Amino acid sequence: MKLKEQLRLLAFVLALPMAFVACDSNDYQEEYPIFVEKGVYVFNSGNQGKSIEGSLSFIDEKTETVTNDVFKIANSRSLGSTVQDGVVLGNNLFVAVYESNTIEVVNKNTLVSIAQIRPTAAQAKGPRDIVTDGKNIYVSMFSGHVLRIDPSTNTIDKTIQVGPNPEEMVVANGFLYVVNSDGMNYNAGYANGKSVSKIALSTFTEEKKIAVGMNPTKIAADASGNVFALCMGDYGAVPSSLWKINSKDEAEEWKVTGTLMATKGNSIYVIDSPWGATATAMKYVVYNTLTGEMVKDNFVSTPADAAVGLAIDPVTEHIFITSYNLVGGFASADTPGYVNEYSADGTFIKKFDVGVGAVYMAFLK
Repeated sequence: MKLKEQLRLLAFVLALPMAFVACDSNDYQEEYPIFVEKGVYVFNSGNQGKSIEGSLSFIDEKTETVTNDVFKIANSRSLGSTVQDGVVLGNNLFVAVYESNTIEVVNKNTLVSIAQIRPTAAQAKGPRDIVTDGKNIYVSMFSGHVLRIDPSTNTIDKTIQVGPNPEEMVVANGFLYVVNSDGMNYNAGYANGKSVSKIALSTFTEEKKIAVGMNPTKIAADASGNVFALCMGDYGAVPSSLWKINSKDEAEEWKVTGTLMATKGNSIYVIDSPWGATATAMKYVVYNTLTGEMVKDNFVSTPADAAVGLAIDPVTEHIFITSYNLVGGFASADTPGYVNEYSADGTFIKKFDVGVGAVYMAFLK
């Protein structure tokens, strides 16, 4: 073989590995209108009463920019009415859409729809919260049920009944804990709620109901397996209250009011931002979950106007708060909201303008 031909062959062989590594995220960006890798999904509920559809925004961790309506851009259709929350499992993002009564399954990077799960009347109605144990997907349904979705087929494989109008859920200690708000029964003082359902994941059956305060809507767990339920009261005479449930299922009321919470290790971050409260009246406090002692007051340097969502990045520990904007001095639920990002020590970093009714967030890592 001549030297010239040998050099030509060598150049071809050396180029082969490049052909395999060249297919990176840039190629996907060319093929798909949306491609995201690391950051924060923001679930915008919209406003059903004003006929404003729900939407999905994405805050890019690397570029520190936000793209709105990413689902619509990827699929050329609406995500639905009253988008609630979402969770990542494997390669997919599962999104609960309340008013449309759907669970949308999309690729977590391209946001292209893979399946749309629509529960039948027999299976329950009204997706509210959605979580995973790393194996299955669980959805609380406002009709008083919890669904289990098999992610390998994207189908509902079991439904169980819990309390009336369940809201948030959390996985801890091999169980699924679900708050039962009885939120539609406000004229009777939410009488049939006031509980947390404890569901064994191994059998997907409810083991018991644990009594807590009035109108529980939010729930979280710390690193030690303690579960916390935030009870909203009646938004008037009965104030909100924070309850701690230990490993023995003993529930204890803390003398703490709040509207939002998130946990990090054995700390719980609580925001008390009732509707109509001024920024100076809002409270941002961190408590030790084991002792109940206050760890830090005013955990962010710049409070949000009307905080409605709180999440902590599990890797960077940055704090993210969704908020309504103020219109005429009042929180506006029918105009676009925003997300504030803070460092782990609470220093303000950046504000991102997102969709209408931005409440829940999920992280893509």
